[in-house]
Amino acid sequence: MEFVRLAEFPHGLDLQPLCAALAGHHIPYQLREEGDRTILYVAADSPLELAVELVGATTGGASGAGMGFAGHFQRTPVMVVCLALSVLGAAVVQWQFPLLHWLTFQDFALVDEVTIAFGTFSAALEQGHYWRVITPIFIHFGIFHLAFNGLWLWEFGRRIEARTGSLHFLSLVLVTGVVSNSAQYLWSGPSLFGGMSGVIYALLGYLWIRQKLDPSPDFALPRGIVGFMLAWLVICMTGAVGLVIEGNIANAAHASGLVAGMVIGALVGLRGAARGNS
Repeated sequence: MEFVRLAEFPHGLDLQPLCAALAGHHIPYQLREEGDRTILYVAADSPLELAVELVGATTGGASGAGMGFAGHFQRTPVMVVCLALSVLGAAVVQWQFPLLHWLTFQDFALVDEVTIAFGTFSAALEQGHYWRVITPIFIHFGIFHLAFNGLWLWEFGRRIEARTGSLHFLSLVLVTGVVSNSAQYLWSGPSLFGGMSGVIYALLGYLWIRQKLDPSPDFALPRGIVGFMLAWLVICMTGAVGLVIEGNIANAAHASGLVAGMVIGALVGLRGAARGNS
């Protein structure tokens, strides 16, 4: 019988009610100790949606509770570091704007209080500023920008990193960050842009397509999330968001990130499906 990973819990949590509920619904399961966590596996051919509901009903959603910062950092260090760097990037924009030129895709200089003179990316590369291909993802313009991206980074990132490992997740962030930053620069030219949104849409695309090709409870998104995020992408492209939010939206970063994430999700999903069928 094939089992799939469904949830994980901190040591010490009373799982007897959950075990009784699973047995009562004739759902075969296994509990395995992995590091400092207890992992629940259920039979692959069992009603997974019912099993997820039983987990929530009997544990109070405790699969991620009680961990604290140290626990989350141990489990998803790349995601936590990305969140921290995003907060730092927002702080630089707010309180140390003259230092921001070190983080942008191309260098810039302040001509006066309202005028910025942009360099080019090729000039930045000639100076050895290779970090600029990725650092714009940490720049955030305001609390709404930071909160929106932070929320979705937490929602998508913890699923992927906890399931696939930190190296895989780091590679995903770096590749899609470079793709989305480069696409935005090619679309808009030298300009002031930034944010984790391109990577966020890449994580969405990754989860969306991988789940379709190689289903796993770990990658199952709450109902309606994909539709909401795609609708938000379209709304941003219409320019309507600019009426209520100051500044331009990096639509090229969003769209290219989504496509990049979908492609990577397809490649990984097809490999996983082939391995599962072999």
